[in-house]
Order: sequence, then structure tokens, then C-alpha cells
Amino acid sequence: MKKIMFITNRLPFPNTDGRKNMLLQYIRQMKELHPGSQLVNLSFVDDVKYLKDRPEEIDELVCIELPGLPEKLFNIAVYSLLLRKWPLQVSVYYSRKTHRKVKEIVKAEKPEVILYDMVRVAEYATHSGGQHVMSYDDLLSLRYKRQLEWFQYIPSIFGGFANKLPGSMKKLADMKFVQKWLIEFESRLLDKYEKKVAPRFDHLVFTSPVEAENFRKTTQHESCYGIPMKFEPDHTRGKGPRRYDRNKLVFVGKMDIPHNSSAVVYFCERVWPSIKRQAPDTTFYIVGKNPTPQVLRLQETYPGVVVTGEVDDVKRVVGDSALMIAPMLFGTGIKTKIVEAMSWGVPVVTNHIGIEGINANHGEDLFVCDSDDDIVRSVLLLLNNDELNEKVSRNSVRYVASNFSSSATRKNMELILS
Repeated sequence: MKKIMFITNRLPFPNTDGRKNMLLQYIRQMKELHPGSQLVNLSFVDDVKYLKDRPEEIDELVCIELPGLPEKLFNIAVYSLLLRKWPLQVSVYYSRKTHRKVKEIVKAEKPEVILYDMVRVAEYATHSGGQHVMSYDDLLSLRYKRQLEWFQYIPSIFGGFANKLPGSMKKLADMKFVQKWLIEFESRLLDKYEKKVAPRFDHLVFTSPVEAENFRKTTQHESCYGIPMKFEPDHTRGKGPRRYDRNKLVFVGKMDIPHNSSAVVYFCERVWPSIKRQAPDTTFYIVGKNPTPQVLRLQETYPGVVVTGEVDDVKRVVGDSALMIAPMLFGTGIKTKIVEAMSWGVPVVTNHIGIEGINANHGEDLFVCDSDDDIVRSVLLLLNNDELNEKVSRNSVRYVASNFSSSATRKNMELILS
């Protein structure tokens, strides 16, 4: 293979969040499978400060531009509101000028494989030769639909994507009485669009094998693959007992993403006070960049809560915790924060949303709770029972080694490239 192209809706580096980690994994796996190939990345730039962090696996980086305000408004008015053809996030990412530039580059470069990052960039698909791969990440339509049930915990329904909306529309989107309509509207458009664009691509990729199989059945697409995040477990976990702070709980995630911010707000309001009463020395650390004002207020409102913001070394901050809590109210796909904590030997307490796509055993590899009271009981068990904490820690590392190692996650990429 001579040339591979990625068209990404953000820079696929550095490893500051789960999606960037996933894109970097794809890039590195492709280069491992075809070490002599050239990889060209056409990318919208989420932050210019990241440009200096370009990894060596990307041979050429071409920065592409979002549409200007007039074109965004036109796309939204015509293609989203009038024709109901594009979801809002497609409208605010599509630029005719950029599309022409993409076509010219594809024509000149003649890549054997083009990977498109999420349906936001699906309209940039060309009719050139070679394989076309759409990475859905997960089903946004389902994620948005699930958000409707938990509106009171969500500061911004679109998370970081809201910053791409025109200013006047962003203010409107922040009004609670508008949010329900907007999220229902976008979910319906996405549901139709995700299925409509599927035949344009030779292969479809999801982070969750379960979602990939469900989508294959829905669309009858012949090539749907689940490629989860790879994690190399901490094999030192088998050498002596784990050293950890018995009074430290953590949550990890980019904190302007609705499913993360809503989870910590819910946990602090509904669960944390009960834990704090029964384990008064315990501290809850909320770790992740871009905490919203609502998240920042948690440390002022609830004793024992610390909002760290972005940290230089997540593993160092999280690795010595008694456990990680992940009470996800909504979301889709595999929650990489859970698998990552397990790979470090940090016991996890989550729920049925958090466990989706992870076939680990409750009470052995992690704890899966169906109620607030169950969460409290499981947290206190792991805080107070050293033997149980150690057992779950060791089991979680073994589980990740069997299901999320390099060899386990690379096999579907090999099938796509073959």
C-alpha cells in the first residue's frame, strides 16, 4: 500500500481525549500493517497549539477550513431546517470551498484508503478509486436520544460541538426550553443520515463490536466492524499488592462533554453525600480538561469534591485511587475511561450504560450497579475491603489483556486493509 488518507473533524493528536486516542490508534495500526506507506491527514484544527504535537506517523498534515458564518447559516436554514437532509453538525462542518480542495488533493494523491472521521465529514466523500472507510465512533443519534431523559444534569446538550454553532444559535441552544426540541430534532436527522450515508462507504467502523453488529443488521451493510480502543495492561499488577490511597475516588473524562459532566453532577447530588457520611475521610477527584461552570461549582457545594481540570499525567493521578466511579446516565459505544482504569488495575464501579460493549463480570472484574444505593454499597465495599479491592484490581487487568490488547483490536483493521 502506497498512500493512506485520513479526513478528520479535529486534529487526531495529542492524546487529550478518547476520540483523539482512537484516531491515533487507527493511524498507528495502519502504519504498523503497512510500514512503507505514506499517511496524509486532512484535518479541521480544533486548537492551533496542538499543531506542534504532530506524531511522526503522519507524513503530511493539511489544515482544512470550516465554512464561514454565512455558509453555516445557509446550510442550517436550507439543508437542516427546510430540506431535513443534513443534521446540524453536518451543516456546520460542510464548506464547498473545502470540498473542492479535498477533491483536488484526493485526485493528486490517489490514496488506496481514505478514512473519514465521524458522519460530520461524510459529505466530503469523493468518488475516487480506493477503499472508503467511515468511522462512526458510535451512534450519535442514539446518544442524543438518551440525553432527553437527563436534561436537568446537562449544561450544554451538544458539548464541545456547540462551539461550532453560529453565536446567535449557540445562545439559543443554551436555553433549556429550546434544548429538548433541538436534541429531538438532531437525533431524528442523525438517525436518518447515519443510515443514508452508509452505502457510500466500503467499510463502516464503530468503537463497539456490539454497535457494529446491530448497525449491520439494520442497514444490511456487508462490512461493519467493531475496533475498540487498545490498552496495554499494567503487568506489574501481578507483582505484590497494589499501593493506593484508601480514601480516594476518581472520575475521568473531558468535562465539557455532556455524558461526562452529567455523570459527575448526578453523582454529587444523588450519591456522594451518602458515601461522605459513611466514609468522612474520602475525597472525590473529578479529573479532566474543560470543566464547565456547573462542574466547577461542585467543589464549592459538596465537601470533599476536588475538580482538577486538565492534568499532565492521568495515569499518575488516577492509578493510586481506591476506585474509579463511572455512573453514566447516557452514552453509546464502549466507555474507554472504564477500560483504561481497568488496565491500570483501578477497580471500577459503573452501571448498565457504562458496561455496554464490555462483557466483564460483575463482582469479579468490576461492579455494575442498577441504583444509587447499589453504587454506595459497592463503593464502600471497595474502600473498606482490601482483599476484595486487590482481587478486582488483578481481575480487571487480566480482562483487559484478553480483550483489549494490540492483537485483539488489530485483527479487524487487518481485514479492512486486506
